[in-house]
Amino acid sequence: MNLANWESEFGKSPPRENSQLDLILAVDLGSSSVRASAYLIDGTRLEETTGFRNTEQSADGTFDPHVLTGLTEEVISDCLARVREVTNDARFVAAAWTSFAMSWLGVDASGQPVTPVYTYSDALSGPFADSLRQELLQQGKLDDAWQRTGAPVHTAYAPAQLLRLAAEEPELLHQVVCWQTLTASLFARWRGQTRAPVSNSEVGWTGLLNRRSLAWDKELVERVGVNPQHLPPVLDYAKALVGLAEPWASKWPELAHTPFFLAVGDGVGANLGSGCSDNSRIAVTIGTTGAMRVVLPNELRHGELDTGEAGLQQVPVGLWSYPIDSKRWLVGGSLTDGGSLFSWLHENLAVGDTDALLTAAAGVPAGTHGLTILPFLRGERAPGWATEASLTISGISPATTAAHLFRAAFEAVALRFRLIYDLLSPLLPPGTEIVASGGALQDNRLWRQILADTLQIPVHIVSVDEATSRGAAILALQALGLPLPPGPPTVHTAMPGRNAGAVYAQAFQRPQDL
Repeated sequence: MNLANWESEFGKSPPRENSQLDLILAVDLGSSSVRASAYLIDGTRLEETTGFRNTEQSADGTFDPHVLTGLTEEVISDCLARVREVTNDARFVAAAWTSFAMSWLGVDASGQPVTPVYTYSDALSGPFADSLRQELLQQGKLDDAWQRTGAPVHTAYAPAQLLRLAAEEPELLHQVVCWQTLTASLFARWRGQTRAPVSNSEVGWTGLLNRRSLAWDKELVERVGVNPQHLPPVLDYAKALVGLAEPWASKWPELAHTPFFLAVGDGVGANLGSGCSDNSRIAVTIGTTGAMRVVLPNELRHGELDTGEAGLQQVPVGLWSYPIDSKRWLVGGSLTDGGSLFSWLHENLAVGDTDALLTAAAGVPAGTHGLTILPFLRGERAPGWATEASLTISGISPATTAAHLFRAAFEAVALRFRLIYDLLSPLLPPGTEIVASGGALQDNRLWRQILADTLQIPVHIVSVDEATSRGAAILALQALGLPLPPGPPTVHTAMPGRNAGAVYAQAFQRPQDL
């Protein structure tokens, strides 16, 4: 879509590029909060319009879809009310959104949710992931399945979860008439329909997408026993849909004729929002979880790794590859625990003065604490994907202090990122930069420095608020053919130290041995 066909597409004149009244609604459905903001079409967020509600997962890693529906609708209403306080003449030229990946729920014939929202932090389907992995391995099909779908067999993805449902909750499974992502379920509700299409980006995060066809993977869908008629259409995110049913058209009149682009995974938004839109910059995010991701073109160009796979990059074993759209891929690896490990230590060691503790940890020379930590509070994701891995702290002695434990924990997470980086490196050009973001890094200078020392690459911290929703707004601008904003400025760079880097290079093998 572009401005030239806007009027014929949506029955209204195209956006006024220089008007402050033309806005984009960006909604970010995160695993810890739901947020909504209005952006100008130059990419500027109107800070006073941002609204949010905190969310809470169940112990089994699921969400209540009715609670999330209510929170999302509250947040959008809140954002629109804030916009009305700013101006009475706003026009929303697009709505864009991201969602935590993955989100997955079943609805009945009327479109009502009949299952919880299943997520990447599933705590129940480990044995089914292990069984499916062993079966595919024995058949010599495990690597092919990984390359076809871009995702490993793991509890974070739908195949293992669907197998568990079939075995343990067949009556619940029989109630499902269509599987939807959370965002598709919401949009179908607002349009008065029973189902909605899902973007190839979100389908990629379910582990059921065929990378070559950008459609549901027939072999794996059949293997897990899903009726293909119970799956929604797969479209590019830029295939916008227009029109709200009552009461939403009256409740949100500004959005009644606004094109809604399909949702993408939140990792896509975080990359684009932090300025990592191609393979010259790797995004590292440490919030509750952690991830390292890079954007790659869909088609190979001269000099790139040749796989003979119809133009697709081979997915490095241990990592995942999800589409952004039909032209770009997001490739990387994720950690189940990042800032969550810091929070767990902080709570259970009853830390009083956090600043004093971080200062003490910074005073511990690299490699002198004698500890080796496997940072798996909730199992391992990239690159080993061991569903039953657990947090392990080895080397505690009477001399071990809280500062030692915190320093070792920061190093342990950084060493996991080094594993991911080494797998990504063959796909990257020389001089690729690291851009870091996330709440766990913003105020933790020590962790940023440890990351730079471990990777032996400068780590840039950029000034950007709401990076994920900013990425959603950028995707809308791209789909509309409007100019894109410049990347956010760098506010701090942690330069790698050679001495610490040598220490971490020697320490690199210890966690693997453990």
